[in-house]
Amino acid sequence: MTKKANKIRLKITAGWEDLNSFLSTVESYAHFKNFEVTFNKTKQWRDTPIFEAKLELTKLEDRKS
Repeated sequence: MTKKANKIRLKITAGWEDLNSFLSTVESYAHFKNFEVTFNKTKQWRDTPIFEAKLELTKLEDRKS
């Protein structure tokens, strides 16, 4: 039986500065908890100062060779 890797999916809506700050916090969390950011898509909402980011973190497997 194969076990799927744990994943965390996030959808964040914020201004550009707050979004960048939050993304760096998520990257720190991922590194600390042995996750990797496997998906990151950021787009601006039309002609507004609001941005939306979709992220996916995937748990890194401990591989023994």
